Amino acid sequence: MADLIWKPNKKQSEFLSLPDSIFEAMYGGAAGGGKSDALLMLPMVREFYKHPKFKALLLRRTYPELEAELIVRSQNGIGSGGPSYAHFGGKYNQEKKRWAFPNGSMIQFGHIEYDSDVKKYDSAEYNYIGYDELTSFTEYQYTYLFSRCRSSSDNLPAFMRSGTNPGGVGHGWVRARFVEPAPYGTIIIDKVTKLKRIFIQAKLTDNPHLMKNDPLYAMKLQMMPEKDRRAKADGDWWTFSGQVFDDYREEKFKDEPENAQHVIDAIEIPKWWPKFLAIDWGYSAMTVALWGAMSPESRLYIYREYSCKQTKISDWSTNIGRLSEGENYSDIVMCQSAWQNRGEDSSIAEQFESYSGLRPRLADNRRVAGKLLLQEYFRWRAKPARKIEAQGYNPDTAQTILRQVGLDAYKDYLVSFEPEKPETNLPKVQIFRECVELRKAIPLCVYDDKNTEDVAEFPGDDPYDAFRYLVEAADRFKGDGKTEQEFHLRVARTIQNLEQTRDMTSYYINMRRLEKHAVSERPIKRFHRRMVA
Repeated sequence: MADLIWKPNKKQSEFLSLPDSIFEAMYGGAAGGGKSDALLMLPMVREFYKHPKFKALLLRRTYPELEAELIVRSQNGIGSGGPSYAHFGGKYNQEKKRWAFPNGSMIQFGHIEYDSDVKKYDSAEYNYIGYDELTSFTEYQYTYLFSRCRSSSDNLPAFMRSGTNPGGVGHGWVRARFVEPAPYGTIIIDKVTKLKRIFIQAKLTDNPHLMKNDPLYAMKLQMMPEKDRRAKADGDWWTFSGQVFDDYREEKFKDEPENAQHVIDAIEIPKWWPKFLAIDWGYSAMTVALWGAMSPESRLYIYREYSCKQTKISDWSTNIGRLSEGENYSDIVMCQSAWQNRGEDSSIAEQFESYSGLRPRLADNRRVAGKLLLQEYFRWRAKPARKIEAQGYNPDTAQTILRQVGLDAYKDYLVSFEPEKPETNLPKVQIFRECVELRKAIPLCVYDDKNTEDVAEFPGDDPYDAFRYLVEAADRFKGDGKTEQEFHLRVARTIQNLEQTRDMTSYYINMRRLEKHAVSERPIKRFHRRMVA
């Protein structure tokens, strides 16, 4: 045991010795500051593990990250030549991912990949909850577990601790919560909860052990691109802008309205709703297909997902065709790469049509426009009311606009004085919980360093691309298919009237009238399923 010594550096000591009255503390900044080691050693340095009622929970976003980082260190030794949890008398349970100590204290490892995963901790209680790489988590995943951090013993504290680097999907909210409100090392008192929190800045130079054991590490960081260097070497929190779709919610926050949620349990999709299919093809990467349906109120429901890797075209095309049995589509779109000449007799798109019986068109690949459209579909807050000119309507101004600009501008001027209708259809998209790959991809979308208006490409971004194609196709339908959309709205009203009155005679009369005029009233280009023998 004498040879197994872990000695904290100055910043780690500052972090570990914080008063227990500070409920939240985040130790973050540059890479290599020893943040993970500090989180692991906190129960040992403070000797909490000696208390029989002590319980801790240490978290990473995904299980592979948890296993490769925290669990391995706790088993093989923390820091450079430091002790493992076994040297403190702990025994590890592989099945439960838990260290148990002779007196009954416990340190649990866990992961929260989806927002809904936080609920598996609802029945638990922890004195200490530690988040490793906090910026990989959503704000909901962090704040939800506040209710699980409490103590059943007078001589044990309850607090949250975390470590992280700048960047990642949670960069924005972490910076806003810990970095922006006060200078480094200043205690912040939350205006609502009155709980205290603090940010301890870490720099590479704070970790002499790493500098000694890997002297080239600092040089490697200096060779990185400017933004990465400033973040990783200097701990600069103002380099990255963070998550692209910050309105996205798998679960709403406690103080948010009911509509602040995009992931829902599956509902029955009426057969007559306009349907859309989008496919992003890949072999080494994923092939992803997403199905969407548009309600009469113009809300898009993502109701089905299919994905595969390194799969023959004949297999995935046939599978998508089978999943589409009995459905007609207002539009089917496919990524541009599927139309490229690959030296074969037919393109991927043509082979897909042959095997699936579905005829796609080329998807719109305007990346920035697609990102902006998705942000609008994710929006759940109503827009600010239109600002009406202080002087009010002026007939002379109106006539001048009519004469000099034209009738459309004149009408816009008149409309500017009408009260706006409240937005009731927010958000404009809902995603079924079963669409797991899409749910993984959306929170991982961050801005590109070179094109700051675009989403950076990342491994596993194929569901995002398919989603973008799908929303663009549906939004195009809302404009080009306005007449058909109005037809579906009339059908919805007819069905609703039947449910209220039970008058089958009126229902059949109205439906026959709608069907009679459907062809003349709906001059829509259709992408029907071509049945395969």
